[in-house]
Amino acid sequence: MAKAKCSIIVYGCSKNQLDAEEMAVRLRQAGFQVVPDPSSADIVIVHTCGFIQDAKKESIEGVLMACRMAEEGSGARVLVTGCLSQRYPDELAKEIPEISGVAGTAAPKDIVELVNAALSGERVEAVGVPGRGAPGGEGLRLQDVTGPWSYLRVSEGCRHRCTYCAIPGIRGPLASRPMEEVVAEARLLSSLGVRELNLIAEDLSDYGYDWDRGRHLPRLLAELAEIEEIMWIRLLYVRPDGVTPELAEAMAHPKIVPYIDLPIEHGSDKILRLMGRPGVQDIRRAVSLLRQNVPGLHLRTTVIAGFPGETEEDLKETIDFLREIGAHRVGVFAYSREEGTPAYLLPDVVPEELGKERAERVRRAGLALAKKHSRDMIGSTIPVLLTGPSTRKGYWVGRGPHQAPEVDGKTYVKVGAMNPAPGQIVNAKVTDAAVLDLFASV
Repeated sequence: MAKAKCSIIVYGCSKNQLDAEEMAVRLRQAGFQVVPDPSSADIVIVHTCGFIQDAKKESIEGVLMACRMAEEGSGARVLVTGCLSQRYPDELAKEIPEISGVAGTAAPKDIVELVNAALSGERVEAVGVPGRGAPGGEGLRLQDVTGPWSYLRVSEGCRHRCTYCAIPGIRGPLASRPMEEVVAEARLLSSLGVRELNLIAEDLSDYGYDWDRGRHLPRLLAELAEIEEIMWIRLLYVRPDGVTPELAEAMAHPKIVPYIDLPIEHGSDKILRLMGRPGVQDIRRAVSLLRQNVPGLHLRTTVIAGFPGETEEDLKETIDFLREIGAHRVGVFAYSREEGTPAYLLPDVVPEELGKERAERVRRAGLALAKKHSRDMIGSTIPVLLTGPSTRKGYWVGRGPHQAPEVDGKTYVKVGAMNPAPGQIVNAKVTDAAVLDLFASV
């Protein structure tokens, strides 16, 4: 008798995507069918985000959609997992009684037992202490890898206590994966055609800090760079105070793309102190160190606008600082007041609408920087990792070193008589540019 059909709906960050891939593999190994269409499933797993208000709202709407689908004909059970259920298990169970239960951030490694319990009619309540320890075992998500790039998670949780952030209370304390396990997964990914690794963690620079209070990311980068088939290694999310001379030197390796996601969060020392973040001088030092060691560095960052106590002058300092450090991409969030965080109790709260308006101003400034960066690349020749053919005949879609997947735009390459393959890296001359996208020719 065939096992039940499961469908997984994912909200939130790339770490949640990897959670969902791990759940899919565990379920398949247990004999379940994992189907893309939730309306055809016997159970729908909604893997949620609980980071800020907009993300929570989106996740709740997804849960309600799955419940409506079940009521209107599919009859599927709905299991809510991930960050939102870790943070609000009782509220979800009370406010949405149609669900079959809740499970927290440890759900991926226990998903088979949780699904069996829900399908048998049990009311699932599997929310323990935050976090799951070091995530996964190597190979647990590899059946879902279909392209030339992949995320690679090196740790789970966070040891920092930024005053606005609920993540440590959701994802738990820092837990780094054993280095040999990370490298083994990277080798398996390379055997499946992956040529670009995008390393993710709450803070990459803290990798291994929970072992001996040391920073082991430079050594990990050296190990990954030894894998012959891996051509690009990209760092996503490094705190400015985690940029050491050793890390900057490690990034000079030709396989480490000249790119870093270095969230500054603000450009005012006053606000950064209230946030519990590295100060302006720490950021300047980190950027200077990186640029000295990594010629042509592309710098992505994030900013929170509307934090309590922020003034117009603080906002101006932030926009000026983004120009000073030469950010090529800027992600912007309006401050989200999260209960249970120290910042929730701060005075001088910026009205929500004003916070959104300020975020929009920073966003426009960031887009101007992105446009200038793109226009400055016209006429240059850059390597492009091809990901697949474009809908336009004679063109392929890819990304340059300055373009992380899913967030930084694409490069459209005129390949002419070439017969390229996904994962191939070609040198292409940039002929035109939009704000984020480039147009190039081999």
